[in-house]
Amino acid sequence: MKGISHFITGVAVGTFFPDAVRAAADGSFILALGGIGGLLPDTIDFKFARFLEEPDILIDPHPEQFEAQKIADEIAAGIDRVGATRKKQILKCNTMRLGPDWWQQYSLKFDTKQNAVVVKLGPIVNTSQLPLPESERVWPEGRAPIHTPLLPTYGEFVTVDIFSGPSFALEWRNDRVEIDFIPWHRQYSHSIFMALLFGLICGALFFLLGSSLYVTAGLIGAFAVLAHVLEDQLGYLGSNLLWPLTKVRSTGMKLIHAGDAIPNFFTVGTCCMLIIYNLDRFSPQPLIDPLVYWGVLWLPFPLALLYFLLRKFRADALQRVPLLAQQEGDLVAETQEVVDA
Repeated sequence: MKGISHFITGVAVGTFFPDAVRAAADGSFILALGGIGGLLPDTIDFKFARFLEEPDILIDPHPEQFEAQKIADEIAAGIDRVGATRKKQILKCNTMRLGPDWWQQYSLKFDTKQNAVVVKLGPIVNTSQLPLPESERVWPEGRAPIHTPLLPTYGEFVTVDIFSGPSFALEWRNDRVEIDFIPWHRQYSHSIFMALLFGLICGALFFLLGSSLYVTAGLIGAFAVLAHVLEDQLGYLGSNLLWPLTKVRSTGMKLIHAGDAIPNFFTVGTCCMLIIYNLDRFSPQPLIDPLVYWGVLWLPFPLALLYFLLRKFRADALQRVPLLAQQEGDLVAETQEVVDA
């Protein structure tokens, strides 16, 4: 989901608490805690977690001196090293920026059939990942054998083109080296633990300020973070809900993409209607007729979403888009928003 969707969801969560609505009417900032909680998980990841990651294997190619074989050899050696030592390694692939809106694309393939890493130079693309016509150069590919069992958990093929580039965790699990896509994203920040922690912080803040609403503040903060996590779980990348009890991020439900317009529009529209309805419901003299409000004004939103989902499932079935490509799309949508901000 987009940031505005997470933010408005968090605010909507806060309006379900009557004492919070009444306090907000008297000038309290308690509903803002919901908005902050809605933005918190991605803020932690994109503003902090990704910069704290220290790669063990850094791929930093040059567009005019692209050494595909050298890159393939370095990645294959890193995978074999994990297989031999059983120690986790972080692989980071930097992008090649050519200008304000142009990037030199290259690709990696973790070939499980041939047990090899394959590296190829691609076309020049813009930030929307649209290729420049006739920009793909004839360039020798790199291929390096791998001498240990391998499982890319999110797919074999990876495109490296825009923003900072992907990273991967190479880790020995289940008698093989498993490759996890962008390991810094949606881990502890997207967990029930983070929801509880932020709830405790919000409650403690209001307690120290002498407010009697410290329990309500804690619940709003916790449920706002949890709402963000559950919204992201509808996508392709998933979350690590039970961190620190679990170390592996689960796959999402694959229902929507983070950048899909209709689901984001549905979420924002529904949350705005919830906010208005709850503000009215907890007012001294409610004016809204629930049957008309939800039956007439809101009904077009879920119908549009249902139509979108049916078309999407049909299109995905025909195109058979790889899982990793779907997850990369989610990450690009989230990253684009952070970069633009």
